[in-house]
Amino acid sequence: MNRAEYLILRNLVNGPKGYWQLIRNMDIDIRTFQDSLKGLLEKEIIDHKAGFFSLTKSGLSEAKRFGFSGFRSIVCPDCGGKGISLKPFMEILERFEELVKFRPRAISEYDQGYIEPKDTVARVFLMYELGDVEGKEIVLLGDDDLTSLALLLTGWPKRVTVLEIDERILEFINDVKTDKGWDNLDLIRYDVREPVSDKLKESFDVFFTDPVETREGIRLFLSRCVSTLKGTEGVGYFGLTHLEASRAKWHTIQQDILNMGFVITDIIRNFHTYLLNRDDILNLGLRVVKDAPVSVNRPDIDFYTSNLFRIYAIKKPEPILKDKVELGRDLYFDEEAYVTRK
Repeated sequence: MNRAEYLILRNLVNGPKGYWQLIRNMDIDIRTFQDSLKGLLEKEIIDHKAGFFSLTKSGLSEAKRFGFSGFRSIVCPDCGGKGISLKPFMEILERFEELVKFRPRAISEYDQGYIEPKDTVARVFLMYELGDVEGKEIVLLGDDDLTSLALLLTGWPKRVTVLEIDERILEFINDVKTDKGWDNLDLIRYDVREPVSDKLKESFDVFFTDPVETREGIRLFLSRCVSTLKGTEGVGYFGLTHLEASRAKWHTIQQDILNMGFVITDIIRNFHTYLLNRDDILNLGLRVVKDAPVSVNRPDIDFYTSNLFRIYAIKKPEPILKDKVELGRDLYFDEEAYVTRK
């Protein structure tokens, strides 16, 4: 029995669960999850009725063999495993939630998907906790989650620069900037396929990006970000799922991080929960639905999460990709893209 099958059984010992809840509870990519689910159904170790998976008699025997007594999560219910409490700064969260009420709708053209506002604010306070905000010059490559606004609400950064391709996002942020009178916020329309301008190279203390997850895509995003850092002791933050990035892909990404002169200081599991349009998930022909071994319904939970990485430059950072890159939809879509539109 492989790890994916092991985890599915472990999650079903307590009782039946739906497709989307199982995905939320897994620590494996969706492609492997679907293959394992299909295998367990064919071997009659699990059953599927009325939208729920459950253990068969054979499945119960397998669970007993592993000594499963019923899985109970011990993740902190207050912080959700982030290790960050927002209680000292609830006013910031409330002001941020008010600001983002009328932000543009997420669109698949740029593989957008907004995270919960409290997760955006938690990003900022993790950065603050680790000494990466106060008096820092921070660059954001892509900002559909509006992390720039959460940063500026604190009053802590020296300067924040947003590099963003979506003019709707830039216009929205600029309207807030004008209303708030923030003169330390710069907005630049930027296509990641183009090299970073000389003006931006080696200019920032910290970067944040929530990149696409194709191998070439994330290498490109990280290379562009790395080129903006001043040098040794520069810090970067980025999100990475396990749903559309297998452990083999993680291995490649981590090798790139090391080769660019960084160490990984922190990985926080499931830091972000994405508020994806549930009707779109069902209706856009995404592989998470189309390739499922059973017919699935509209998601009843927010199942898509990602992990937060922090990396630290131990020497002068050296981006892997420096020149213009010719990529179309393959920037966003590869064989592991199951919640991304082709």
